[in-house]
Amino acid sequence: MLEKWYSTIELPLTFGQFEQLPQNPAYKYEYFDGHAWLTPRPKSYHALLDLRSFVRPIPEIATEDEVLVRPLADEDWEGLPKVLSAAFHGVQPFTSLADGARLEAAQDCLRQTKEGGEGPLVADACVVAAVRSDSALVGALLTTLLPAGDLSDWDSWRWFEPPPPNAVALRLGRPHLTWVFVSPWFARQGLGTALLDEAVRALIRRGIRNSPVHSFLATSRALSGTGVPVSAACPIPAQCESSGNRSLD
Repeated sequence: MLEKWYSTIELPLTFGQFEQLPQNPAYKYEYFDGHAWLTPRPKSYHALLDLRSFVRPIPEIATEDEVLVRPLADEDWEGLPKVLSAAFHGVQPFTSLADGARLEAAQDCLRQTKEGGEGPLVADACVVAAVRSDSALVGALLTTLLPAGDLSDWDSWRWFEPPPPNAVALRLGRPHLTWVFVSPWFARQGLGTALLDEAVRALIRRGIRNSPVHSFLATSRALSGTGVPVSAACPIPAQCESSGNRSLD
């Protein structure tokens, strides 16, 4: 889904300037005809989080405002795109988009998740963070269900046939941390960790021992930072398993 929001970037530069460009692993860098050409080449990897060994590293949310972490409600979906758009304002592909297009991309991505495009929602492991005083949303973690296949398999994270309506109840797959993001105004204060902790507790109550995260090399940020679909740097106790380079979908 994210792949369609990437675009080729053309920059009129001298070759000397081209050699000084910072490198983003989401792009292939080429130079010809007096221009730098940055072509999207996003890559992704799996990591497996052992829920039994997870220990919340930060015991409290370090914000001045009192923040409540609670289950996702139906009415929250309307407000989440603005939070996601702000969280990823400095991360590709969102950072290359104008404000309106970035919000549209956020709406598009979350619509895909809500409608089951990334597997059925694991409702009790979908949580949001809201300021208690005015209920403003400032973060979210969304968990979906993937097929219970070999994570090293190229297509292990796709449902090739629609899963049954009760797939989550029957535990027919493996929970997947699909999105986790925090408003930049509340970043690096332990809020992402608090969201993860709440989701882990919900999964453990279901009797689930581990859960994969789908790490996007192109958009790596710490969980407690501005935002990231999942943890690319594995700052949580996880067994990282490379599934090879492939385009985001």
